[in-house]
Amino acid sequence: MGVEAFKRVAVGLASIAVSGFERHCRAMRFIIPLVALALLAACETTTATAPTATPTPTASAPASSRVGQMLATAGRDNAATQADVVRLLGAPDIERHEGAGTALTYRLENCALLLLFVADQRNAMRLAEAHPSARRPSEPAPSLETCAAEASNRGS
Repeated sequence: MGVEAFKRVAVGLASIAVSGFERHCRAMRFIIPLVALALLAACETTTATAPTATPTPTASAPASSRVGQMLATAGRDNAATQADVVRLLGAPDIERHEGAGTALTYRLENCALLLLFVADQRNAMRLAEAHPSARRPSEPAPSLETCAAEASNRGS
């Protein structure tokens, strides 16, 4: 009788363990997706507060030279055309066409000037953006006004 009682107790304990395990799995099926959703929501709030638009460096550039005035119109309806820019600055060092846009790069002594053009309603290539950058990695990027002043010396 001792062996049979032991077997009955073992079967009873096994049934308790199985039902406890099933209950545990049901709870975990609910808790794990809930925790994953909370972690994803935490990631989403940090990216939503990050700034999505970068300021255009051409908007705040004071226009002291003719080239500076031309670059200050970037992105507007009355922006300079690609032909105007080439007439004023001369042939670019690098010209690249991609899709409906064109990129002109002027390599100057202390800066490089990247000019991006897109077609307007009349298919005239208009200046959309102007980006100055340093020629040497150890130097900081110059302002658009500084690079425009240097570019106006090139065109003369």
